[in-house]
Amino acid sequence: MKKLDRNKGFTLIELLVSIAILSLIIVAVGGIMYSNNLIYRKEKADITVQGSAQDVYNKINEDIMQAKHIYFEGYVTDTKLTFATNKIQDNTVTVEAKKFLLPTDQYVLDNSSNNPAALISLEKERSVSSRDKLMETLTDDQKAKYEKLLNTTEDKLQDELKALSDDELETYKKLRFYTPEESDEIAKGLTGDAKDLYYAYHNRFRYFSANEKSEEVTFLNSIPTKSNVAFSDLSEGEGAGKKYKYIYITKMIIVYSQRADEKFMSDTSAYEAEKNKAEYLESGKLPTDDVTVTYTFGGTGTEKQVRCDYKYKYMDKLDTSNYSDNEVLTKQLNYATSNGTVIPGCEAQVDSENNSMRIFLYFADNSMTYVDRGMVKIRNTNVLNDPK
Repeated sequence: MKKLDRNKGFTLIELLVSIAILSLIIVAVGGIMYSNNLIYRKEKADITVQGSAQDVYNKINEDIMQAKHIYFEGYVTDTKLTFATNKIQDNTVTVEAKKFLLPTDQYVLDNSSNNPAALISLEKERSVSSRDKLMETLTDDQKAKYEKLLNTTEDKLQDELKALSDDELETYKKLRFYTPEESDEIAKGLTGDAKDLYYAYHNRFRYFSANEKSEEVTFLNSIPTKSNVAFSDLSEGEGAGKKYKYIYITKMIIVYSQRADEKFMSDTSAYEAEKNKAEYLESGKLPTDDVTVTYTFGGTGTEKQVRCDYKYKYMDKLDTSNYSDNEVLTKQLNYATSNGTVIPGCEAQVDSENNSMRIFLYFADNSMTYVDRGMVKIRNTNVLNDPK
């Protein structure tokens, strides 16, 4: 009987064939794993972008819905821009940098002589010639006294006025502002849009409470520069045939009110004084806090960011530091260019007649884009339109 050779192993050829087969299996399995990993990473990125888009949109949408005042600036065009997803899309559309505001807000900025509180109280500054005529009826001592008062800066004026008698205060107001009767006479000489604007301004502010006037002043003081486009200029036509201009927003300021909580106030004295005013004591209600929210879309070197900054009238502990990383809502906002101008991926259309606007947010990662499909209806009236 032949004895078996138990020490005999694989031949070199068998070993090489086995290694080759094993290598093919490893490459195949590795390829499948790599492909699955790519798919997983893309799906995860898409989910992240979609979640980020949803969160940012919901936040902006909610702030717009409860807004009492809105201002924004950006680029306006009649042609919709294109935003690519995996590269920066260069458009050749002509865009214009504009600022957008209610006409009556602009009227106050243009005519307030750096004192919007007076104009909101329907006190229009006299012209120099009109004031000079009234001065002619005063004695030399009176002229000197009132000239000094009329040239006192606003931060010191209130203390000076407290020292006046009722008759002296009335004389000062008459020298500084037109009387309601005089304002009406001036308005009679206006025509067309100028006349409509004057009466819109008058009708808007005549019933404002002291708190509403203060809120309006805070809003106007938050606007960095004057506006030159009214919200009503951003659409034309009626019904289904209405056409909208495209606005690409770089900055948006929104003011709304929320319940005040004294634990978030560094100093409660101003809030306590407000609570003790007659309008609150008589109604039994508490004053609310005015919140000014500033959104910034894109910017030099940060084109993919959306930032949000909060400023409170009373609850200053909730104020945010300007544009720190804590206020960056997302770093995934898409952007495009148009003739060299960087355009952030926040598109808007405004329907001032219906007090509503549509926001489109474009996000850059992979193929994900989140777009709102309906108009955002603002709950408060006369935010995007002036009273008729």
